[in-house]
Amino acid sequence: MRAPDLRPPAHHNALKGTSEIAARRIAGYSSTQRARILALIRERGPFGLTDDEGVDTPGQGAPTQFALFPTDVLPEPIRAYVDDGAKAIGCDPSFVALPMLSGLASAIGNTHRLRLKRSWDEPPIIWTAIVGESGTAKSPALELALRPVRKRQHRAMKEHAAAVREWEAEYARWEAERAAWKRDATRDKAEGDPPMPPDPPVCPRTWTDDTTTEALVKRLQENPRGLLVVRDELAGWFGGFDQYKGGKGSDAAKWLEVFGGRALIVDRKGSGTEYVPRASVSITGGIQPETLHRSLGQEHRDSGLAARVVFAMPPRKAKRWTENDIHERTEGAVVNVFEALYALEPATDADGDEVPRLVRLSPEAKRAWIRFVNEHADEQASMIGDEAAAWSKLEGYCARFALVIHLTRVAAGDATLADAGVLDEASIAAGIVLVRWFAGEAERVYAVLRDDSNRELHRLAEWIEGKGGSVTARDLTKGLRAYKGKPDKAAQMLAALVDAGFGAWEKPKPGAIGRPTKRFILARGVPVPETPPDGAGNQGIGDGDGGDNGWGTL
Repeated sequence: MRAPDLRPPAHHNALKGTSEIAARRIAGYSSTQRARILALIRERGPFGLTDDEGVDTPGQGAPTQFALFPTDVLPEPIRAYVDDGAKAIGCDPSFVALPMLSGLASAIGNTHRLRLKRSWDEPPIIWTAIVGESGTAKSPALELALRPVRKRQHRAMKEHAAAVREWEAEYARWEAERAAWKRDATRDKAEGDPPMPPDPPVCPRTWTDDTTTEALVKRLQENPRGLLVVRDELAGWFGGFDQYKGGKGSDAAKWLEVFGGRALIVDRKGSGTEYVPRASVSITGGIQPETLHRSLGQEHRDSGLAARVVFAMPPRKAKRWTENDIHERTEGAVVNVFEALYALEPATDADGDEVPRLVRLSPEAKRAWIRFVNEHADEQASMIGDEAAAWSKLEGYCARFALVIHLTRVAAGDATLADAGVLDEASIAAGIVLVRWFAGEAERVYAVLRDDSNRELHRLAEWIEGKGGSVTARDLTKGLRAYKGKPDKAAQMLAALVDAGFGAWEKPKPGAIGRPTKRFILARGVPVPETPPDGAGNQGIGDGDGGDNGWGTL
């Protein structure tokens, strides 16, 4: 097999309206950013985060605190797009970053895999879910992150419509030729075989929202590179398994195979067997916490389906108007990165079949990978249940994130890359940082999924975290409708949080005069990102979630 040529087309290495030198400064990782990522791993351990950044569980029953999404590990121009987009919408950066990671993975598709050893390759398949209440801007964030994917699909649809019109004209000519051949045949004047009809055009697809395995295998046969499944509400995906088979089908089992990028076979009555040699499908979408609790049942957790999805569930924050927006140049640069990824091609094996090109680890990246695997395994050994299952999949996710980061750097024209076909230590370090962040989110999300008496306390703790980590009973009566005019109920709930280990009462300051106001302090709280100076609202991006800022009957 010839060496992989991962170089993107030349025009993808520069931004419109900028010089090539200026483009290099913002493409991929700068030397400073690369050094910072490596220092994060070498100086602070394989998981990239320390206790003071909110990744530890503070006490019995208390949730892991939310940590800011590590946008610094995203190569340019992706990092700028995620940060600027989150400010423009007024949402957490993770709401933009997760669908962006799935979108980048889908653009790579079946063209490349990361070779960890001869018997272990990881495909760029990423399943993400952004979890938030109604009105937290999940839909606008999805739309913003996937603009490059949708733009490409829109262009393909227009080209397909033109191809269909041309095919219809060819088909009409074929019908006339066939009729003439038949007339000649009846008179024994026909020459040769009858004319063959023209093949109808196939529309290239970048994404779909149809998640039945029957429809999926058909789309994948037409688009062997792979697809992105986008569901504005992932409840439809979780709840749609085997819905037409009385619960006796195998859709969920098929999806487990899809996650590994393995072959997909679907047997149909009357139409035979459908086959896809490598099913590459990334998934992204949004879901509300309560809906997630109802939709992602115990059967999905027992089967390992839940563990294959990585989540983001940031605390809710109030929206404010802002003039912040994404610069046209930044968006153009991101579109160019996606186009460069879509331009990547697979290799061909001895039988003439397309196969993914293999990206290999540099010696430094291999050492970092081995260290991560060993320490991650030690951590997993102390876990049981949902967390243990999630940790088992996060190991492979580290390699998947690293591969996506690496190829994104290639597509962006990263000048710090020594070899486009070799994944370096900086990319594997970025994968490790991302996995550690998702590990913290897994703990928080599974706390919501557990059907226990503390679920209401978890929701209240999330709200308090969004307020900076400390509140009084009066703050609850002013901030949440459920406690308006009910100071006694508010005080009781704060006391319940203390009893459950979510936090403690603030200790009175020495020498204080008068009776101090009791203030609840969330255990090991982390700073919540401040609203931009001009607020955090929406400029040119609609909010399809709707809803209000209250909890109703909490």
